[in-house]
Amino acid sequence: MPTPQKEAILKDTAERIANVSGFYLADFSGLTVESITKLRKQCRDQGVQFKVIKNTLLRRAFNDRGIKALDAFLEGPTGLVFSPVSEMAPAKILSDFAKEHEKPRIKAAVVDGRLFDEQAIARLAALPSREVLLSQLLATFIAPMTTLLAAIEATIALPAVMADVLERERRKA
Repeated sequence: MPTPQKEAILKDTAERIANVSGFYLADFSGLTVESITKLRKQCRDQGVQFKVIKNTLLRRAFNDRGIKALDAFLEGPTGLVFSPVSEMAPAKILSDFAKEHEKPRIKAAVVDGRLFDEQAIARLAALPSREVLLSQLLATFIAPMTTLLAAIEATIALPAVMADVLERERRKA
């Protein structure tokens, strides 16, 4: 029979992950208290939550939500990292932090219902943000029109430019 404290943790966890589509599990073993504090601060600054919850309670919270893909990764010290704002922000934070401190190790993630392993998460973290990708896509769509308009403008301006060149040549002669 679960204790009231465990039930409260389970309820709190279920509420926190209710509308989140990206969950990351990180093995934080080997990190100093100072490093974990720094990681938590970076997470807070970007609206990302870092929680350490017992694996059994975390498994129950995920299973209640229909997520069973992470069960195999819920062993050892596990930190749950997620963001209600951006699915990719936790991946970037964890990857950047791991580059500096060689830890934490990202065990696995579920983003939009798909399971990602450590290598796939590293590739996801290397991608630019959604806004940057959208602006690059928009620039790709606009480039041909911009080139066409520049060519039309140059064609319209050509007689005036040629007249100026001819006038300068006539003055020199």
